[in-house]
Amino acid sequence: MSEPEIADQQYTLEHYLKRSKRKALPLALGFLQGKDGEPGPLKELTRRGRETALDQYLFAHAIASKEQEGVFDVRLPASTWARAIGGWFHPETGEVESAALHAVSRNWKLLRELKLVRTERVGGRVKVFLLADDGSGAPYEHVASGKRGKKLGGPGFLQLRYEYWYDGWHKRLSLPGKAMLLVCLYQGNAFPLPYDKVPVYYGISSATAQRGLRELQEMALLYREKHRRPEPEAPHGFTEVCYYELLPPFGPRTSFSKWKPASWRGPSGKPKRKAKSKRGKTDSPKRRKRTRK
Repeated sequence: MSEPEIADQQYTLEHYLKRSKRKALPLALGFLQGKDGEPGPLKELTRRGRETALDQYLFAHAIASKEQEGVFDVRLPASTWARAIGGWFHPETGEVESAALHAVSRNWKLLRELKLVRTERVGGRVKVFLLADDGSGAPYEHVASGKRGKKLGGPGFLQLRYEYWYDGWHKRLSLPGKAMLLVCLYQGNAFPLPYDKVPVYYGISSATAQRGLRELQEMALLYREKHRRPEPEAPHGFTEVCYYELLPPFGPRTSFSKWKPASWRGPSGKPKRKAKSKRGKTDSPKRRKRTRK
């Protein structure tokens, strides 16, 4: 496949993602839910329907580099940001429409209001500095800080694999689908997620959560399984609960949810087949020769 004459959205995204030399974006739980249980900044992005602002933030987060101690930043032309979030440009001249450039500016304004970034103009370009993912305005600290040689991730973080962009999920998923994908990425395999609890935990409406989870299932990114749970006050003594598990390229996860049903039958719950022995029928272990004393 020949390269395009003009860097379109996909070419732009992949160019900078490859330069980052990383495979996944680490995102703190605070972006979804604060320490005291209150919803994080994702709530406002979803409530206001600002899908391109979420796209812009995730992409900036993925490619920001550490040029000086304790600071992660990125500086690109406004036209590059516009292409990265799907802004329209002329297919022959490459000129980006003014509305797309305005959208980029509006997105930075919102992200500053949410205290996710700070910006400054340097040489005609906007330099973007990451702040803490929880919207507190504190300096950003990378998940790997102080963990050299240790496994990246763990409690308090989720990882969004770059297949999100490489495989085009950033274009195929709607805002509800993207929001719920981030929520699901923090869960272990076989996790329950009642619609009525999502607004409390993450500030995302029940209707949006339902649409997002259904979209992930329709896209074959999420597996769902119903299980009965004892409920003394229910008419028949039980209630049905839906449990979920992410599918490739975002799952299954490396660990199970603490609420995993004992009879879980999902992809991660299936017993692994034992590898067949390569030894043929005629092959038999050599007997040790007995030596006479």
